[in-house]
Amino acid sequence: MPKAWIFDFDGTLVDSEALIAKCFQRITKKLAPHRLDVAKKVLIGPPLLQTIAKILGDPEHPLIDEFVSAFIRMHDDDVLQHTTAYPLVHETLASLHQQGDKLAIATNKRLAPTIKILNHLHWGKFFLFVECSDSEEVIRDKHQMIKTIVEKNSSFKDAYFIGDTTGDGEAAKKNKIKFIKANYGYGNNENWSNIHPNFAINTLADLLKI
Repeated sequence: MPKAWIFDFDGTLVDSEALIAKCFQRITKKLAPHRLDVAKKVLIGPPLLQTIAKILGDPEHPLIDEFVSAFIRMHDDDVLQHTTAYPLVHETLASLHQQGDKLAIATNKRLAPTIKILNHLHWGKFFLFVECSDSEEVIRDKHQMIKTIVEKNSSFKDAYFIGDTTGDGEAAKKNKIKFIKANYGYGNNENWSNIHPNFAINTLADLLKI
């Protein structure tokens, strides 16, 4: 029987940690050098505004808009050069798609770079829905993105959500869908005591055994 899968993007399908970390650190060094130690330790994966607020130490910091603009310019210029697919991702997505499974993406990444990467990797044909933080007029969190996917296609009510951070686990929990932890992603140093994945995978190809 066909399954439904919803994927996080950064840290699950693609590895962009080095690029994103470099952007955060270079901009912090310019705009708020006294916060550079925070920028060096910040988790890659949460929404952009949330991460920048954490770096600057204040969600109302006057430099937030300037930081966001600088990040978008720097990140999007280099996104294809410094973003790579994890091993066996293309092959696994192709296999799931070929066997009739339904696939979607829910990511805190912005829509423009996400589509740019999907086109570059020739993955667009695999996904019924690509929900990003800024896909709609109001910025959404991952819980809301997954909810939107389920509302668009009821097959995703029984989906597995694959992600690498505790935030991904929380989003799955709020939507009452099964969560699969990508052990190879960015969130291994987080506190997972309140998140109980249904499965854990070491490569995306492990999904073919579920």
